[in-house]
Amino acid sequence: MSLKFTLLTVLVIAWGVLLLGLIGLMLYRGVIGRNEETELMVDQAEHRFADEQRAISERITQLSTPIRYLSIAVGVLLLVIVAVWIYQGLQNS
Repeated sequence: MSLKFTLLTVLVIAWGVLLLGLIGLMLYRGVIGRNEETELMVDQAEHRFADEQRAISERITQLSTPIRYLSIAVGVLLLVIVAVWIYQGLQNS
């Protein structure tokens, strides 16, 4: 029993892996951002809360770049999959 992977199958598997990674990063960013406050009024005694909020905001900002690049990769790969599918369809007709 041998598995025969076509180009389209490999592209769809790669697209699925990238999509799962993107969804995972977006969920992680959502979980982190759930604890972030948009405005935080603290006095000197509660400055550690402000430090925690800055750390959360920094982690969310650091996740923006990988999410952006993965989103672009998922979109481009989807377009490539559609193009290969159309090309194969035209070749078979």
